[in-house]
Parts: sequence; C-alpha cells; structure tokens
Amino acid sequence: MFIVDEKIGSKYRFVTLCAQRTRQLLEGADPRVETLCRKPAFVAMQEVLGGKVEWTVKELPPPQEPEGGEVLQVEVGP
Repeated sequence: MFIVDEKIGSKYRFVTLCAQRTRQLLEGADPRVETLCRKPAFVAMQEVLGGKVEWTVKELPPPQEPEGGEVLQVEVGP
C-alpha cells in the first residue's frame, strides 16, 4: 500500500500534483531531481515526494444565495 506524505494530505492531491508536474516536464521543464529513469510521470512522482514541487491550496469563497433570497425546493416522487 502506498502512503502519502502528511504535507500532501491525500492520494488525490498527490495524483493531481504529479499530473500537473508531468505535463510541465513533457512541455520541456527541467527535472528537479537526478534519476536514472527518464519517464516524466516517474520523475514527477519523485519530485513531489522529495518536496521539490511547490504548491498551494486555493480557498474557495462560500457559495452565494440566489437573488431575492429564494431557495428552490425540489420534491422527488416515488
């Protein structure tokens, strides 16, 4: 079983970070770690696990209520 570093938080964030970094490598970015493997996805995973990729989490604003303060209610029948 694969255990993700506590700084990353979840396996989904890890996959997203690796995918974004892989895209950068495919577009010509220089690798930030030395490795014998040349596959961009593997290099990206090593970079993320090695703390070589900086990232932040965007805080989304809370959802706004509809105009006029009306709330749409939907009933689902049997």
